[in-house]
Amino acid sequence: MIRSFNIKLLSLLLLLAIGVWSCTKEDDEANGPVELLSFGPTGAMHGDTLWFIGNNLHKVTAIQFTGALVEQKDFKKQDAEQILVIVPDAAVRGTVTLKTPDGDIASKTQLNFEVAPTVTALTAEARPGANVTLTGTFLNWVTAITFADGKEVTTFVSHAWDKIEVTVPADAQTGTLELAYSGTEPLTMETEQELKVTLPVVAGLAPNPVKHAENVTISGTNLDLTNKVILTGVSAPITTFVSKSQTELVVAVPAGTRKGKITLEALSGVQTVSDLELDVMLPSVAAIPATAVEPGTNITITGTNLNLVDSIAFQNAPAVKTFVSQSASQIVVRVPTGVTEGKVTLHVKNSTLTVQSGEILKIAGAVPPPTIAFPFYKDAINTTNWNGWVGDGWGGTRDYANTTPVREGTNSIKINYTGGYGSPLQLGGANVNVGSYTTFKISIYGAPGSGGKRVSIGINGADKYTITVVEGKWTDYSIPIADLTTTGKITEILVKEYSNASGYSIYVDALGLN
Repeated sequence: MIRSFNIKLLSLLLLLAIGVWSCTKEDDEANGPVELLSFGPTGAMHGDTLWFIGNNLHKVTAIQFTGALVEQKDFKKQDAEQILVIVPDAAVRGTVTLKTPDGDIASKTQLNFEVAPTVTALTAEARPGANVTLTGTFLNWVTAITFADGKEVTTFVSHAWDKIEVTVPADAQTGTLELAYSGTEPLTMETEQELKVTLPVVAGLAPNPVKHAENVTISGTNLDLTNKVILTGVSAPITTFVSKSQTELVVAVPAGTRKGKITLEALSGVQTVSDLELDVMLPSVAAIPATAVEPGTNITITGTNLNLVDSIAFQNAPAVKTFVSQSASQIVVRVPTGVTEGKVTLHVKNSTLTVQSGEILKIAGAVPPPTIAFPFYKDAINTTNWNGWVGDGWGGTRDYANTTPVREGTNSIKINYTGGYGSPLQLGGANVNVGSYTTFKISIYGAPGSGGKRVSIGINGADKYTITVVEGKWTDYSIPIADLTTTGKITEILVKEYSNASGYSIYVDALGLN
């Protein structure tokens, strides 16, 4: 009886001991350190459920994502082994930290997301250097914004989940924006709306008309954005300004400016053209003497704005820079000796421009231009008579519309020889029947430095007639056709350098058959 009681008592004590040991073990486990074993899925999208697996996770009081904090009260589920949370919209790529009373537990790997930013609004127009605002979603994932014409910006004024502020590059152009963004797969997107980049606009011009070398004031809007001003007749843009502000731009009028519209170019290279034309004051000739005048006598030229003339060129003579008298309505000038008949050319003060008289000034005793029945050149290549092509030739340049000196009409051909044995003037591919003509005619004027040089008249591919250039005057040549061709046809004409020299010019006029 006593032994049975002792056995029962021993069994009860053993059970109590086992229970106490079991409770102690569970208490020790429940009070152990927090361990994060894994989390996922990596590549989850915002709004998805994220799982955290580990030990003693019931101790976690908050989860700190990079860019967002989720409090314990917002967990979907929490126990010792797992936590379920919704991925917050503000979370970005980075480590995840579990907040516990015993300290923070940071993940060893980074959490990344699959994202798709949206742009719901974009500033409609902005000046270069100003800030524009993009609003939308997941914009904190954007790493770069590329403006039209490839102007990329990677530094932002402000950068948040729902808004980005960015400065417009100085050379940006109007167009859509391209957004590059990160995530599990870096991608790009393009805005539906265009950003209009402000450009300078011309509203007024003063004075108008204006003289060469004077200042013209351009009024308008956003003129301080102007990088270049382009005026009609001037190839080189103006890049240096007298003054520049948003509403006024002052520039000096270059020497070659002609009447026309003004073009403003922004730093982006985009141009705006004025509706207004800038008019440039030029002299004009109303009348010159109608009868032949003697060299060495005074003549009167009448017209308008003649006070803007600084020299007058007569045919076959250096320009005259000293006048007997000059006013806005007339110039009295002495006719130089050695001049030939032709139009009078007036050079504009402070300018590279010239104006010509409408009529030819006749010179008493001057040798008249040669008579040509079948012209190949008379102010221009006669493409009816010359039924072939007009080539560029070689060894120099040619100008078929040179205005002075001329032997007849208004134009001559200026030939610049830059290489020995070159022929910049080349007419070819023709089939001209010369059977009814006896003489080939050409007039040549030697520019300074050309005296004594030789040129060859090449016909049908062969050098046929050599001329020694006479400097400073027109010399007329009449060459028997029989000396040039025996086939009865001309297929090619060259005016070829024949001294193996370079760096000089001649003028050709009155070219044809008689």
